[in-house]
Amino acid sequence: MKKIEISKPGSLYRHLLMPIVLVVFFFTFYLVYEDVKDRTIKEFSNEQQMLAKTAAKGIESFFDVSRSNLAFLSQFREIQESTDESEVLMNNFFEVHRSLLSAITRVDSTGVIIYTYPHNQSVIGNNISYQAHIRQILETRQAVISDVFITEQGFPTVAYHVPIFHGDTFAGSLALLIPMDELGKLYLGEIKIRGTGTVWLVSEDGVDIYSPGTQQSNKLLLAKTVDDTTTVELLKEIDKEGIGTTRINENYITYCRVPLGNTYWTIFISFQEDDIYAALKQLRNRMLLVFSLLFISISYYFYSISKVRKFLKEEAKRKRIEKTLLESEEKFRKIFEDHAAMKLLVDPSNGVIVNANEAAARYYGWSREELKQMKFDQINTLGPEEIHKTMEKVRTGSMNKFEFKHRRKDGSVRDVEMYTSKIMIRSKYLLHSIIHDISERKRTEEALIRAKKKAEESDRIKSAFLANMSHEIRTPMNGILGFARVLRYQKLSGKKQQDYIRIIEKSGERMLNVINNIIDISKIESGQMKVSCSLDNINRHLDELYSFFIPEAEKKGIELHYTKNLPDEKAFVNTDSDKFHAILVNLIKNAINYTQKGRIDFGYNIKGEILEFYVKDTGVGIPEDRQQAIFERFIQADIEDTMTFQGAGLGLAISKAFIDMLGSEIRVESELGIGSSFYFTLPYNFKSKQEISVQDMDPVEQGKLQIAELKILIVEDDEASGLLIIEMLRNYCKDILKAKTGLEAIEMCRQNPDIDMVLMDIQLPEMNGYKATQEIRKFNRDVIIIAQTAFALSGDSEKARDKGCNDYISKPIKREKLMEIINKHIGYNFS
Repeated sequence: MKKIEISKPGSLYRHLLMPIVLVVFFFTFYLVYEDVKDRTIKEFSNEQQMLAKTAAKGIESFFDVSRSNLAFLSQFREIQESTDESEVLMNNFFEVHRSLLSAITRVDSTGVIIYTYPHNQSVIGNNISYQAHIRQILETRQAVISDVFITEQGFPTVAYHVPIFHGDTFAGSLALLIPMDELGKLYLGEIKIRGTGTVWLVSEDGVDIYSPGTQQSNKLLLAKTVDDTTTVELLKEIDKEGIGTTRINENYITYCRVPLGNTYWTIFISFQEDDIYAALKQLRNRMLLVFSLLFISISYYFYSISKVRKFLKEEAKRKRIEKTLLESEEKFRKIFEDHAAMKLLVDPSNGVIVNANEAAARYYGWSREELKQMKFDQINTLGPEEIHKTMEKVRTGSMNKFEFKHRRKDGSVRDVEMYTSKIMIRSKYLLHSIIHDISERKRTEEALIRAKKKAEESDRIKSAFLANMSHEIRTPMNGILGFARVLRYQKLSGKKQQDYIRIIEKSGERMLNVINNIIDISKIESGQMKVSCSLDNINRHLDELYSFFIPEAEKKGIELHYTKNLPDEKAFVNTDSDKFHAILVNLIKNAINYTQKGRIDFGYNIKGEILEFYVKDTGVGIPEDRQQAIFERFIQADIEDTMTFQGAGLGLAISKAFIDMLGSEIRVESELGIGSSFYFTLPYNFKSKQEISVQDMDPVEQGKLQIAELKILIVEDDEASGLLIIEMLRNYCKDILKAKTGLEAIEMCRQNPDIDMVLMDIQLPEMNGYKATQEIRKFNRDVIIIAQTAFALSGDSEKARDKGCNDYISKPIKREKLMEIINKHIGYNFS
């Protein structure tokens, strides 16, 4: 009958343990996954904001340059008086810049079109003063950007008007008609959109004015979402912030406001959660990568053909206007010298700089006369042969846009973007170059590349960690479930039964260690891990660690040695006992895992007021390039031969975090095939034995006291856990009381003031264990209360004492540990 009473609670406990472990595992897995997802969303959002900001700067710069060009043209008398020469100037300007223009127009002071190029007789003479932007420039006489409108050819266009003054008299305006498709393609077309995301440009009035690859809707953004109040909130946020990312329904919207003088546009980049989650699916990513590379290759092929054809057409048109350009050489010289952009004229035959404008002289630091005596290779960091090849590309028309590193007079080197074309001056071909400083843009691009590589490396390491974690959970689970079934269905001898039970216990301890490591690393990352220091005997820790690990070391045939260089009465330091113990446990366990033969030494040396602790092994060793990486969390999952060793790859990361919290640092010395040595330090200020409180005494010493048999109250709502504790204490207690709720525990303590000890579960119905403890302390300050919980988080021991408990024990409860705690607080000798 006795046999039945003992085995029944154990069987029930095993069945209840499985779902608890599975719930904890899946909850932990969910936390890790949510962390990866949140980081991915944040990095993705930052990337989109950077792209939108770059595009916005490009559009703003384009209109600044356009305004500068129009303002410069408006200073010519021919333009102000609308002479025949003004038509030649406008025609020449348009031909040079036609890649981003659809027309150039001259309007008089009453709003009548005087001239337009390309020539369109049907609009010359029309009064367009009824148009909103014409009315605005007539009233304000300031530069105006119009709303987007549809031209007669059927494509969206924006007009940019700059006022013209003849002396102090307003003489009308000069306007550029800019096709939105070309402008949007130039600055928004470079934005890389993932998955189902879209990018579009919206005017100040909320009108969609450009989106690559789609037909223009020209509808108000608010009109599309009349019932969606989140859109109104988004527009308010844009007015307030200017740039940012928000979420509307299932979409993430990145926005960036583009100020344009009299108006503003807004860039939107939309992407869905599915596009972000796709980054977490390796297989789909690989397939997308293959198809994306194929698509990009084909697109680039046709794009290259299109660019070549376009360049050939441009070249043919350029030859037709060369005669006109020769007649306007003096006017070109003035435009060249006074232009706001940096410009150079270079002789391709010998690389001599023929001319440079004032903007170039200010930028490079040499005077114009000094630049004219220099060669192009004196400012370009490329060698003479590479520069010659570049000039040859311009001469043959195969390329006209370059990125170089240019050297300035002060020795600094800057990244520049250079647009170069051939022009004929006095029957000689020269290279006309327009130069822009792109150093800031290059730094931004490099930062994005580094961030992308870092994100990809983080994803790879975490994916490897999750795979390793699955192995670490499933392996002990296999041992537990497998041998549990064997014990249930097969008739076994007593020895085999005990062997199988030991295997189940060892597998459970291994799985519990994995779960504890995951919880510790989560608390470290969230900043919830606290330090609680007290006076502690380090020799006692070393004795316990040696006793604990010597069976495992002997089983592998490894010699285990330890050294104590202080007598027990002087071996006290002020530190966090739990963290100090965990550091040494992780380091010794790591040494045993990676040592196949030889010996392991641990201990400490005295160095003045410092104790240097060490763990040395003769194991496999660590490559020099990995000796810092091993302290990063998840890193063991990234080692190729990690499956030959047990562990989730968190032990060293946790040890380093604990050592940092204690104000010290860890270092490693290792050589492949020879072994590894780990070191860390603690401050040592000796306190005499008389200063040590009774709480610092070894529990075994306190246990020598003898008292009568005990009366213990067990507060536990889980029947299996309660029965297990009763079986552990049955032979040592005169009376065992039971309560299932916090309220029952309070009432029993009131009715039984002679209770020696309360084993208080924390998670209880109606009232939790901490609250019940505080209520009991109001009328009984002497009863010993021990907190017990299945959470087993670092710092719970300190929390239990703060709430009024005398001590703390974590589940699953081991008989030896329970006896030790009772021995410590009541002085009962169980030997």
